[in-house]
Amino acid sequence: MVRKSSDSLRAILAENIKTFRREKGFSQEELAERCGLHRTYIGSVERHERNVTLSTLEVLASTLGVIVPELLTERESPSNNEKMGKPVVSISEKEISEIVEPLRRLTPAQQAWVKSAIRAFGTACQFNRAPDSDVVTDAVLASLGDRLLSHHAGSRQALSKDRFEFAFEAALNASGITAKLVKSRTNRGHDITIRGIPVSLKTEAAANIKDESIHVSKWMELGRGEWKLPLLRDLFLEHMQSYDRIFTLRRLKDAGAKTRYELVEIPKELLLEAANCELEVCSSSKQNPQPGYGYVKDADGQLKYSLYFDGGTERKLQIKHLRKDLCKVHATWIFGSTPA
Repeated sequence: MVRKSSDSLRAILAENIKTFRREKGFSQEELAERCGLHRTYIGSVERHERNVTLSTLEVLASTLGVIVPELLTERESPSNNEKMGKPVVSISEKEISEIVEPLRRLTPAQQAWVKSAIRAFGTACQFNRAPDSDVVTDAVLASLGDRLLSHHAGSRQALSKDRFEFAFEAALNASGITAKLVKSRTNRGHDITIRGIPVSLKTEAAANIKDESIHVSKWMELGRGEWKLPLLRDLFLEHMQSYDRIFTLRRLKDAGAKTRYELVEIPKELLLEAANCELEVCSSSKQNPQPGYGYVKDADGQLKYSLYFDGGTERKLQIKHLRKDLCKVHATWIFGSTPA
């Protein structure tokens, strides 16, 4: 019998914990918390930096739903899907035939659509998440990425806000994170609750989008009431009492043949600084009512973002020139054209 070296066992254990953790949809911090360990513990194990006691192995195995020998047994090399944190399901020959037979009954156009959807999942892609993201786990990253791939198999248009909302909800729930969209699609407050926390969702996909700054073309409707900037600003501040967090899905400009998305969190505390913004009416405008700005600046007088009170037909509030460096990028998805 050949004994494996301690270094070899550490490497096997590290890879198995990483694989089983991703299959469960846990971040390193989440797994550590569930096991009653320090939040950096799992990361050090997965980097082969730490030996693990038998009692800790038993806790890890129980939390991951496996037995201790499975953590210490070398597995076959993971597939690309496993490396991305995507669960890999073995399909039997019977199940394959159950898929193939209905395909034969589809029209040629329908068969072509199914083929393009399948090919989309073979697209070269690069999905990344912030290691400390508490919302985008490896499983959420992969699940939402798959939905983006599927969408772009049949469309060049960016994922719309309503489709993003449904995709985000489905990806979170499939990954074990409780999420529920609000019932009313015209709700003036939050759009979704995540782990019981009310969250507002936005999207951005303008042709002139900028990587370094965020523009939300319609944050909220301002209604037909009295048009005075201090009152409108206060409506905005009141509106934000309906949610605790804000995320925006941004379709960035393509990089060659590469499609790019990012999920950015806009800190609520940053937006609450609008309470002390510099208000300015656009007195030269011919719009009725006249639009105006609310400028939020840092201590050096540099613009952080501006509120734009749009007096046009919709009477809406926009957020302009919001510096992305003041926000948090939770995840990015980059993928190329579908292979032939």
